[in-house]
Amino acid sequence: MVDVETGKCRQVTSGDLDAGEPSWAPDGKQLAFAAATARDRDLVFRAPLYRVAADGMSDPQLVAFADSAALGACWTPDGTGILAVALDPEKGFSAHAHLFSAPLDGSDPADLAASLDRNVMPGGPGYPGALPQIAGNGQDVVFCVRDRGCTHLYSVPLEGGEPRPLVSEPGSVVSGASVAGSQVAVVVSTPTSFGEIAVVDLAGGEVDVRTAYGPDPEEIELFVREEREFTISDGKVVHGWLVRDPDAPTPQPLLLDIHGGPHNAWNGAADSIHLYHQELAARGWAVLLLNPRASDGYGEDFYRAALEDWGGSDARDFLEPIDALVAEGLADPDRLAVTGYSYGGYMTCFLTSRDGRFAAAVAGGVVSDLVSMGGTSDDAHLLSQYELGGEPWAARDRYEAMSPLSRVESVVTPTLVYQGEADRRCPVGQAQQWHTALRERGVPTTLVLYPDEGHLFILGGRPSHRRDFNRRVVDWVEQHAAGGDTRRAPRLDEAHWQRRLAVLAERYRVPGAVLGILRVGDGADETCLAAYGVVNKETGVETTEDSVFQIGSMTKVWTASIAMQLVDEGKLDLDAPIVDVLPELELSDQDVAQRLTMRHLLTHTSGIDGDVFTDTGRGDDCLEKYVALLAEAAQNHPLEATWSYCNSGFVLVGRVIEKLTDGTWDAAIKERLVGPLGMTHTGTLPEEALLHRAAVGHVSEDGSEPERAPAWGLPRALGPAGLVNSTPADVLAFARMHLTGGLAADGSRILSESAVSAMAEHQTDLPDKYTLGDSWGLGWIRFGWDGQRLIGHDGNTIGQAAFLRVLPEEGLAVTLLTNGGNPRDLYEDLYREIFRELAGIEMPHPLAPPSEPVEVDVGPRLGTYERAGARLEVLAGEEGPVLRTTVTGPIAELVAEPTHEYPMVAVAEDLFVVRDPDSRTWTAMTFYDLPTGESYLHFGVRATPRTN
Repeated sequence: MVDVETGKCRQVTSGDLDAGEPSWAPDGKQLAFAAATARDRDLVFRAPLYRVAADGMSDPQLVAFADSAALGACWTPDGTGILAVALDPEKGFSAHAHLFSAPLDGSDPADLAASLDRNVMPGGPGYPGALPQIAGNGQDVVFCVRDRGCTHLYSVPLEGGEPRPLVSEPGSVVSGASVAGSQVAVVVSTPTSFGEIAVVDLAGGEVDVRTAYGPDPEEIELFVREEREFTISDGKVVHGWLVRDPDAPTPQPLLLDIHGGPHNAWNGAADSIHLYHQELAARGWAVLLLNPRASDGYGEDFYRAALEDWGGSDARDFLEPIDALVAEGLADPDRLAVTGYSYGGYMTCFLTSRDGRFAAAVAGGVVSDLVSMGGTSDDAHLLSQYELGGEPWAARDRYEAMSPLSRVESVVTPTLVYQGEADRRCPVGQAQQWHTALRERGVPTTLVLYPDEGHLFILGGRPSHRRDFNRRVVDWVEQHAAGGDTRRAPRLDEAHWQRRLAVLAERYRVPGAVLGILRVGDGADETCLAAYGVVNKETGVETTEDSVFQIGSMTKVWTASIAMQLVDEGKLDLDAPIVDVLPELELSDQDVAQRLTMRHLLTHTSGIDGDVFTDTGRGDDCLEKYVALLAEAAQNHPLEATWSYCNSGFVLVGRVIEKLTDGTWDAAIKERLVGPLGMTHTGTLPEEALLHRAAVGHVSEDGSEPERAPAWGLPRALGPAGLVNSTPADVLAFARMHLTGGLAADGSRILSESAVSAMAEHQTDLPDKYTLGDSWGLGWIRFGWDGQRLIGHDGNTIGQAAFLRVLPEEGLAVTLLTNGGNPRDLYEDLYREIFRELAGIEMPHPLAPPSEPVEVDVGPRLGTYERAGARLEVLAGEEGPVLRTTVTGPIAELVAEPTHEYPMVAVAEDLFVVRDPDSRTWTAMTFYDLPTGESYLHFGVRATPRTN
């Protein structure tokens, strides 16, 4: 007790008891309360009603319910009795609560609401209601009961009589009450509102709703629960509701949602907890809410109808209504899902262990093994005594028949399991047992544990956790219950991928990064954008989703797309000699110059030395000047003899585009892609990047922290090979065009469907199938992951790296733009997670040294291999072969240390791997000979000829 004036706190009771909420006597001298006082209260459900002097000078005195439990108390106006919600001593825990008036003289309490045959609801989390209160002139009692799932407000004379309803409209639910004279203020939910304040006049019965918090129908479409009844084969009638869009086509996918308890109930009011009902209805689902036998609001016989028979008659109450809806043509039998929490989680596990009709299941607050609940749940003993018919050792066969785990070997339904990690009612081990058993049997399953959350977290846990479980229910059933080949992947969780990007980017010392994920489907596109870190470590400017990064060689696919537009327009033939467009073209091998085609250039099979980085100025003629210099570039390999990555070839493509469009390559990018695709932050020139929040590259040596790169970009002449600057949103707009057969988001055609298809088709195999993909298309790299075909491209500039992977089969595109650190390691970890979760495919791991050393004679491969921009020396070191790399030419001036040495580790004959000390990822070295005898080292995705 607290003295309001002094703030002093004084203990009124003492001893070994658990006291409930107190109630003042009218004279202010006594308190009434219920308390569990028995020494064996962990075994027996008893909480008698007591009174005690407010001064604390005497011991509590028993008023009533010595062998039962009172759930709340309120004094009568004259102080001669106490009103209490209490259980029937004869029926105990698994029976209705009653409204008693208990005289202080010791005479038997009177049951004021017996005629209703309804459960009196004192209120609590998940169990709406209100404690009884004296109202009016002191002659009436207002209280709540549950009727057909809904909690209604009633009044009854204190001296006894027939209760009368005050708030009892169908679908209305009262969840709080406060009396002032002849008026009662209540919180009432309705089919179209999550809760309003209303004032009830006891004399006339009028209900005056004072608030209007219901959703605005012009802003939010709320699907009202449609009342249904189903007659079960044994004659029982099961009441429930359907949540659905009445205009949705049928048959619909159906989610059966099972309430907890089992002595709880669904009702007809709007539901602010299970928001996935509304989300699924908006997506064309029907959600079935049933009150099976044991549910509250249908009389005590119905309330007790499943005692000692969990999973028996109550299971029929779920399955037969589904059969009826399938027979009606409303539910699609191939798209059925089931979910539930607490008892609903138990029944979800039970049904999937006995019936294979469900394509997806989500079990929350799980009870999977009734035997192991004993001694681990805070409610296990009462459950066994009052619900299940005795302890497990006294009813082994019954427990086996009722426990889901006893038939887990029959489960085939993909199941999401979620549980509060601090749940004492349904301990986390119950969820872990079920999840482990499904994992061991190969059934698709995921376990989600919510930190520091108890059993009722779905009602009052952290908002982020409540949002998360709602989202997961939708994602899981959509993913697994779509049926046939139309299974839907999980929705894009932007918050999750934001966290994963941040964690992994920090791990790999990436100063700044942006991630973009796009899924194109039958409905609206889904896009997820995330940003991390800074665009420049020296300025500390934060990276945002619209920060502009250099996408490097990813530009080549943009250039190739414009070339294919020109093919569509009949201005270019992929297999005609380039000299038809550029008659002035001269190469070091004039035979190649006469035979070279656009297909050779787009597939990197021209043999032209690919790393000519000569700066030909900033003028609009820079590409023309660059192409003129190719007469001096070496022919690294014969035309079509092998594959070697070729920047020079794509500059030549850009020059062809200029000739055919009568403008610069930069202008072609803007006019043919940037504008039509609605890109807002994409450009090709540094001054365009500076209009936005532009990222700066960062480099590091010998494990040091990344520092700002000495230069920002490459010469303008390299534009067609790698000078597009963009954002993840704009990159995804480009990828979307290739996912939709050449269409922009507004439906306009950018590229023909045949051109899009041709770009992704196989053109040539790669000598090194480990560093990038296994083959090449027209501009695109082709990847084979877990039986699926992807296309994509990477890009590297001075301290910046970009990645794009497109999975046409799933309509999925993922891009990652970075500005230093170890971006390849970031890509490996992040993309592996993304494609596993969103597409269900495993990304191959990079080539790495074998577990057992391989003996290979490297002697025949020793020597120097050289091309423009790089000299590679394979040396016989003291402890094994060594690769020495030296950057040469103009690029050497842009790097801090041009020469590095790496120990070579043999994987197989002519196949080795090396690794930068700062990276986890190994890089393949492939030695091979052309049919004409020339030796090559394929390293860094380039074919480098041996020069001595």
